[in-house]
Amino acid sequence: MINKPEGPVVVTGATGYIGGRLVPRLIDEGYPVRVIARDPSRLAGRDWYEQVEIFQGDALKPETLQAALQGAFAA
Repeated sequence: MINKPEGPVVVTGATGYIGGRLVPRLIDEGYPVRVIARDPSRLAGRDWYEQVEIFQGDALKPETLQAALQGAFAA
């Protein structure tokens, strides 16, 4: 059995095809999940919306990522 991390797994692209399928898989495996989205309102209505931390950010603007990555186990 693999020990679960203490910090969250950060996912970018959760509004897209791959990220949108990765998030529920991580949750099902018991990982704490943190999501970064340029437009967090696009995440509303997802089955997992209430189970993740959501941060507004853009991978092309590194200054917007620092808070979301704080204490993260993986990204």
